[in-house]
Amino acid sequence: MGNIQVLDDHTINQIAAGEVIERPASVVKELVENALDAKAKNIWIRVEEGGTALVIVRDDGEGMDQDDAVLAFKKHSTSKIRSFDDLQNVSTSGFRGEALPSIASVSRLRITTCKKGNSIGTRITIEGNNSLDVEEYASPQGTTIEVADLFFNTPARSKHLKRVATELQHIVKTVTTEAIRRPDVAFNLVHGERKLIDAPASDLKTRIGILLGREAAKELIEMSGEAEGIRLEGFLTRPAVSRKSMAGLYLHVNGRPIQARNICYSIKGAYGSLLHDGHFPIGALFLEIPSKEVDVNVHPAKTIVRIAREEKINKELRTIIKEVLSKQALIAHVDLDSTKTDSIFGTPLPNMSSKSRATPVSSIDGLQQEFDVDLREEKVETNMPSMRPLTLIENKYIVAMGLDGLYIIDFHAAHERVMYERLKDQAQFKRVGKQDLLKPISLELSKSEATAFEEMLPQITEMGFDAEKFGPASFMIRSVPALLAGSEPERIREAIDDIVESGSMKSAEEKHTYMMYTVACHSALRAGDKLTMAQMEFVIREMESIPNPYACVHGRPTVMTITPAELDKKFKRSGF
Repeated sequence: MGNIQVLDDHTINQIAAGEVIERPASVVKELVENALDAKAKNIWIRVEEGGTALVIVRDDGEGMDQDDAVLAFKKHSTSKIRSFDDLQNVSTSGFRGEALPSIASVSRLRITTCKKGNSIGTRITIEGNNSLDVEEYASPQGTTIEVADLFFNTPARSKHLKRVATELQHIVKTVTTEAIRRPDVAFNLVHGERKLIDAPASDLKTRIGILLGREAAKELIEMSGEAEGIRLEGFLTRPAVSRKSMAGLYLHVNGRPIQARNICYSIKGAYGSLLHDGHFPIGALFLEIPSKEVDVNVHPAKTIVRIAREEKINKELRTIIKEVLSKQALIAHVDLDSTKTDSIFGTPLPNMSSKSRATPVSSIDGLQQEFDVDLREEKVETNMPSMRPLTLIENKYIVAMGLDGLYIIDFHAAHERVMYERLKDQAQFKRVGKQDLLKPISLELSKSEATAFEEMLPQITEMGFDAEKFGPASFMIRSVPALLAGSEPERIREAIDDIVESGSMKSAEEKHTYMMYTVACHSALRAGDKLTMAQMEFVIREMESIPNPYACVHGRPTVMTITPAELDKKFKRSGF
């Protein structure tokens, strides 16, 4: 006998199972996708012990007759493609013929199905490598598949499963992904006696609210647009609601859920500094791309696709999202039911420097005079609503009244954004003003800091600082940007220290952006400053004059609103 042999069917199915069936959530995904492709309008999922003991998926789709049900357990059998050409234009959720035989090879499986119009259905039972047990069985239209004791005959696989809570978390994520993709289909997920997902058929916005939470639902913005060769639809949250990971972003290409880090970062890039550092918005986007430019057959689970012209498409995507955001008043709503300590009346997030502390306002009139220098030749149009100040809360928040309700402004965050926009305008036209210091500031740095700082000198000079080297690791700062001129020496020193720290950043662009953030942060009004009514009015007018007044340079919200309707609800006046 030679060294090369043809594997038997059981071994082939075991290998296929290793590719497709990673964990119980993989079983749920395959069976739910089959139900969707069968045109189901209701899908019920029940799991026990995180899916390891039992997974049941029931649907009211088209069902199968007995011949098709038997064929479904043959390897490479499928109703979804007929030829190689079909692979280039796949419209179904999945098309791997190995799904059912692969699942059956590592579990005890039973399928009960009845085709529309048939008076009697079919039940098939299979256990591991055993043959099919086929019988006629009375059942309603649709298909029910029961998968018990997953990996019972492959202990090496079962021992690598995580604890029940972890496996259940993966199942919830899988069902959430499918439910967002198809809001027109009702989904129900139960674990033991606990109902985890109950999502009736609805529109996409309602479905996102049910699955991703009330906070996200209140802050959704509709995303819609077309560019060269692509079309975008969906919803994303305002910058005030975001996450530290991409987990809250549900992406689809030509209707298929995908994982795409590059697209996630393009979305994040479209928000720019409106988002908190390292955060991503929440929501669901559906991207339509010519099918000939998308290869979906590059991953067994079909969650990763290859896109031609990916860089161009990501650029167009950013453009569409930026355009939508530019037309929105990105003001978040105060959650009157929230008990979180980081709410608008709770503990504020820290400033850029840990050494920041409250200081009195030096000269608001001087700041206003500085801003008036040739930078307002054209009035910038924003969606910032008109409002007038009423009072100040804890020397941190301006309370203002507008036509649509009350507005609460974090004046440090708001003024920081104003300062950044002013500085960015000045830098764009190479007109950053500078102010000589009466007493120069000396810097004594380590060798590594001095090397990095010296490399940054051209950028530092462009930003309005005059820094002169007068020793191996010593520098003298003789002037600072005009925006910092009215600040106390301690604040100027803090800004310079932050700029020194930025020398460890990799790219010149990162360093330049961080320097602008630093100058803006340290030249802005601070929490604890006691503003007069005129000064509060000044902050609001400044916010109205810039294009992005809704978040500070770190992505924290600058303004939130409380509408009369929300107050009526809280005061139980909804019926009046």
